[in-house]
Amino acid sequence: MTDDTLLNAAQQWQRGAGTRDALVAHLTALGREDAPVITDLIQHLRAHAGHDQDGDAPRSTDGWRDELMGSRACTWGGAGMLVGPNVLILTDGQRGVVLGERDTRALSSSVSGSLMLLCQTIVMAEHALNQREMQDLREQRLQSASTSLSEIDPIR
Repeated sequence: MTDDTLLNAAQQWQRGAGTRDALVAHLTALGREDAPVITDLIQHLRAHAGHDQDGDAPRSTDGWRDELMGSRACTWGGAGMLVGPNVLILTDGQRGVVLGERDTRALSSSVSGSLMLLCQTIVMAEHALNQREMQDLREQRLQSASTSLSEIDPIR
């Protein structure tokens, strides 16, 4: 997938001709080795980023907290994405953008770095939870198998 395809998907969402879910599907289809594609996409989006005050991004601390607490994350090595309830954030740790339904806003390098760390933390925590859940399921299966086997009466 090229960064032109991704850029078109982002622009279509913002024009109302596509959905955010379609854009997220394009992005999550990328592999870990595609981090440079995300970096190029961020650069293209930043070139057209606005600085208006009527965009979709939250303006208050509480608004940002709610947005970040409701986010899902994805990483591609040196790039990351947060999908919040209202916005989509892309970062490569140095540069970043906040994509709303109607606008694109550039992020400072310090905020981009912090959001990259947040993406990585969320992904690592999810992997840890998934591993723990898998271990719990294995233990449950072993316990249920041994319990059910012990309940079978032998034929004498």
